[in-house]
Amino acid sequence: MLPCRVTETGRRRGAENAALDARLLAHNPTPAQAQLGFRRYHPTASLGAYEFARRALRVDFCRHSGIDIVRRPTGGGALYLDPGQLTWSLRLPVGGFPAHTLAEWLERHGRAVAAGLRRLGVPARFRAPNDIESDGRKLGVVFAARHGDTVLFQGSVFVDVDTAMLLKVLRVPTEKLSAEGVMSARERLATLSQLLGAAPALDDLRDQLTSAFSETFSLACTPEDGADASVFRTSAPDTGSFDTDVHSRSVSDGLTAFRVTGAGILQAEIRMEAGCIAACRLGGSVQCAPGDLLAELGEALVGCTPDDASAAARRHLTGRHPDLVGFSVEDLVQLVRAALARLGQAECLGLDARQANTLMVHGEGDAEAILARATVMLVPYCAKPAWCQWRHRDGCPECGQCEVGEAYRLGRERGMRVVTITHFEHLQETLGALREEEVPAYVGMCCENFYLKRQYAFAQAGLPAVLMDITGANCYELQQEELAYAGRFTAEARLDGEVVERVMRFVPPVGR
Repeated sequence: MLPCRVTETGRRRGAENAALDARLLAHNPTPAQAQLGFRRYHPTASLGAYEFARRALRVDFCRHSGIDIVRRPTGGGALYLDPGQLTWSLRLPVGGFPAHTLAEWLERHGRAVAAGLRRLGVPARFRAPNDIESDGRKLGVVFAARHGDTVLFQGSVFVDVDTAMLLKVLRVPTEKLSAEGVMSARERLATLSQLLGAAPALDDLRDQLTSAFSETFSLACTPEDGADASVFRTSAPDTGSFDTDVHSRSVSDGLTAFRVTGAGILQAEIRMEAGCIAACRLGGSVQCAPGDLLAELGEALVGCTPDDASAAARRHLTGRHPDLVGFSVEDLVQLVRAALARLGQAECLGLDARQANTLMVHGEGDAEAILARATVMLVPYCAKPAWCQWRHRDGCPECGQCEVGEAYRLGRERGMRVVTITHFEHLQETLGALREEEVPAYVGMCCENFYLKRQYAFAQAGLPAVLMDITGANCYELQQEELAYAGRFTAEARLDGEVVERVMRFVPPVGR
């Protein structure tokens, strides 16, 4: 059996725990030994290894609230960690274990956690790629990463959780909390306190998890004292394989794109100079190996022209033999292509880069070709003024006092059917009807967060569309998603009137 040191370091700030994890990876005096460290956190926002902080978190809120922001060496989505959660980091030497893909490591890790929780009487199960569930509710999460000859597992289980604070810290509600539908966050999350009637003793929880890890990975576990306090007085060492700067993964004033995959969201930011890529950052809430894959791909694309970039990306990735969890090389190629397509969208539609970044092109074809076939316009009710008697009704009198009226006018001038979407079920019903009518394409408006969260509804319709992002107050920023779902959201979002007007120039009259 493989010797394994087990430490419990108590409750500490996020930066201190991040230093412990960095040291766990950087210092390995005994290669033929595993290390398991249990951690508890003061309120902390934990970014996945490849995420853009400003897209995953409400950074200003965290700063003003004294919430540490740290970056994990493992991938996946952002987490809110607090004293009501027990987390761990387990480092294993790869030698001596059968060759595994990252997905296989994740499954072994997740099944071990579920087995440990079942010993406490909790009906837990692992759901790929990284969730621990109980009766369909999320109870915990697991991650894995390969760093050289080491595999690192990290995970967290909810003993209790401050749901209200969680929703304030995380910018985008993660799709993984529920496959479809909208329920309250408390209904989507399960805690050990709820499932067992009271919080279990932490010693018991640690013991059961340690025992499950021991059996799964053939470990001979030996408890030891907590980590050396000197770790907390020094900055986290450079591991050479992940970036500890939580703000480094972004490109200012660049072309942006995202791609929803089966295991997370991929994001790209690209800056162009003299017709070539000057900077490229790729990331998202995904897990992959090697750990520097996305960073090196971004560097490899610098100097490429838009025409060369797709082939260069595919060539670079093929040479690296990437281990991707729930997404593919083609997803990355299409992500780069989508970001660079902003150049053509800006040029043909007369938009600047910022305006082009607000377009979401759904389905096959470029934006101009989809607009040429569009016969229907969908408008969100939340963009109508709160005082408008038509806010929660389909229709618009075109009184001239808001951008929605102007959008209606532009659509009706072209003979388009214009529909105000009043709640989520109405959107699903409308898209289903358009599909049955074989509508060739449509234009619409929604916030990017809504599109990310509900992309499955657009995908099920199978219709190409050009969607324009809305600005101002939205239900995700204000944590009022459930009200918006039911059609009772009261704050006002806004259409970008200039973008709508320029996009609609390329929609010909229906029947022409």
